[in-house]
Amino acid sequence: MKKCMWLILLAAFLTTQAFPSEWSLADAAKPWKGQTLRFIGESLPPLEALDSVKKGFEDITGVTVVIEQYGQAEVIEKTMADFVGRTAIYDLIISPHRQIGQYVENGWLLEIDDFLKNSALVDPGFDLSTGDKFLDDWYWKEVSWYNNKAYGLPFHFITQYLWYRYDLFDHPEERANFKAKYGYELPSPPVTTKEYYDAAEFFTRKAGTKLAGQILDRDFYGNTIQAKRHVSAYYLLMDFVYAFGGRDIAADYGYVYGPVVINQPAAVEALTYYKSLVPFCPPGVLNYGWDESQAAIQQDIAAMGVEWDDAVGAVENPRESLVAGKIAYSGVPIANDKAIQVEGWSYFIPKYSNKPELAWLFIQWAMGEQLQKEQMLVGGQSAVKSVYSNPEIRALPYVPTGFYLKTRGENVIGVRNVGDPTGWGVPKAYADAVNPKTGDKSVSIYSKPTFPEQEEIVQAVVLAMSNALSGAKTPQASLDEAAATIKQAIGQ
Repeated sequence: MKKCMWLILLAAFLTTQAFPSEWSLADAAKPWKGQTLRFIGESLPPLEALDSVKKGFEDITGVTVVIEQYGQAEVIEKTMADFVGRTAIYDLIISPHRQIGQYVENGWLLEIDDFLKNSALVDPGFDLSTGDKFLDDWYWKEVSWYNNKAYGLPFHFITQYLWYRYDLFDHPEERANFKAKYGYELPSPPVTTKEYYDAAEFFTRKAGTKLAGQILDRDFYGNTIQAKRHVSAYYLLMDFVYAFGGRDIAADYGYVYGPVVINQPAAVEALTYYKSLVPFCPPGVLNYGWDESQAAIQQDIAAMGVEWDDAVGAVENPRESLVAGKIAYSGVPIANDKAIQVEGWSYFIPKYSNKPELAWLFIQWAMGEQLQKEQMLVGGQSAVKSVYSNPEIRALPYVPTGFYLKTRGENVIGVRNVGDPTGWGVPKAYADAVNPKTGDKSVSIYSKPTFPEQEEIVQAVVLAMSNALSGAKTPQASLDEAAATIKQAIGQ
């Protein structure tokens, strides 16, 4: 009897004392039950998806989540006003990574290291120590770190890549006509900048002529670009600058002040090439930004363009797009480098947040595989590597190319061959293309400046692009002026 009672008491002791209860989000968030978590981000399908599933967090924690959604410029403006005024409106922000230098240098962000050290706030299943949580560790450091310190986690990794109408490029009549005119097979997709130029010229047609066996009732254009005086033009022009082997600032990391090289031959060649594409674009392209360029493809006006991969949800949505199911995805055309640019929006916790710990709990929840999957299904671009093992995600037409590019050409989910019935897969021609810079098939990944003066660089490059495309100045003179402005801004 005594032995039995001892065993019962021991079991009770071990249950209540020796083994603490498992960590749970509900328990961790108890101090904020009934309160509101407010944050801000860009109004695009990935954030809309997060907004649509935030109820899961609310149900677990009893916290109300309010997500404000605006265009990129408004997000930056409202975030800056909150920081400067110390109004603490936002407990959490989702910000483009270009801004991180200004935020850090002004002391407006909290490092995440303190949160990671607090076991009461860290989900045991959320492990960053292995180094393989994200698609590319260096990519994460570029979009969420500054000067070797981590300030956030990636809302997504994004880049720009080629959208092209595979139904047109694979059409037998178009292929025969292209070969008769140019002397080589119509590339599907165009892999080099020469092929891209030829295809853009070839697919530019007048109303009344034929396209893929049908008589056009409107003019049709071979490609579209972004060319208005807006940050969108900076991003797209830099894609071609990288492709030609150039940079704006020659540095390995975004926070480093490297030499100004935006007026060197490679960048001048890229701007000259960029200007050469204008005749094959819709009228008014000099006033095109992201929305107009994307709409030209969605509305069956242009055959191809280099667009953001977090906008693919719209072009694949038949309610928004006339060409849903007719688009395939490839890399930026190659000149002297097979390259993409680093871009991303990250979760950051403001220094003056009223609920920094709660913000951290939300970030961990949002980085979970189920939430990442929900965002991916509407065109989001998850940074979490394990999500790409999900069969439902792997089957999305835009996923193989994005996964391939953001892992430097190391991961091929599947390959698309000319004539395949869907746009799914990395185009074989691009996957097989040798990178002229490296001599292998790898993809180069380039960062952009993130130090506080980065906005002056953006504006100088955009002005140079505008002057060159309008004919006000030559590409060389335009970029010389940009280089002088940037040197003055960063003290060189």
